[in-house]
Amino acid sequence: MQRSLIRATLAGVVFLGGAAAPVHAQDVRSLIAEGQSYLVAQRESQARINQYSAETDDLNAEYQRLLRQIEGLEAYNRQLRTQIDAQESEIAKTDASIAKATEVDRQLLPLLINMVDTYEELVAVSPPYLADERAERIGFLRETVDRADVAAAEKFRQVLDAYMTELSYGNTIEAYTDTIEAEGGEREVNVLRLGRIGLFYQSADRVHTGRWNPEAGRWEALGAEYRNGIYQAIRIANKLTAPSLLSVPLPPPQPAKTAQSDRGPVVALGASAP
Repeated sequence: MQRSLIRATLAGVVFLGGAAAPVHAQDVRSLIAEGQSYLVAQRESQARINQYSAETDDLNAEYQRLLRQIEGLEAYNRQLRTQIDAQESEIAKTDASIAKATEVDRQLLPLLINMVDTYEELVAVSPPYLADERAERIGFLRETVDRADVAAAEKFRQVLDAYMTELSYGNTIEAYTDTIEAEGGEREVNVLRLGRIGLFYQSADRVHTGRWNPEAGRWEALGAEYRNGIYQAIRIANKLTAPSLLSVPLPPPQPAKTAQSDRGPVVALGASAP
């Protein structure tokens, strides 16, 4: 392009030279220099234009990138707002649950105390089997109910578990060794529990055999006719022999505040009490 412009300039000079008087060589060189300066200025202007165009393209790309980023942030903010609304709703529900739980705790504590008192009364009026174990359970329940670091649900579970354990005694037979006050002194004996309705003892040498008298509230001796039956029942409870029918004396049913005879009927029992 530069060479074409120079040729055009020279052609113009020649044309002028043919139409007018000859031009001085110095003027020609001046014209050529001006043409070159013009070309340089044009080239610099074009370079600046190209630079501005590139900068404009860069700014436009940055602008588009920022627009996409803004759209993403707006979508993210909308999602966060949805999550915040859901969390605020959950917080409100949790606060309501805490308030209700606090109210339940205030109502549950007296109930638990009453249940432990009732359980202790139940143990007191029942035959004295597993006395140490049951007394320890009562102490544990009272300690648990009084503890501030135990949740109300756990306290209720522990109390209910004690009741379920006590209930299970009515469906099982058990034999264990214990020291009791019987026949005029302390004796180490094998104690037989038949459900919750019969409690018997027998010494290891089978000389002393007896039962718990719920009316008198004491251990009393039984006749020799029950010695073998109690012995076999203890073996069955310890799973040393196969279950079989045995005759042992059981106290009769006792309605509340009604006296009964001190010797119940002889009944046949198998491996477990009813």
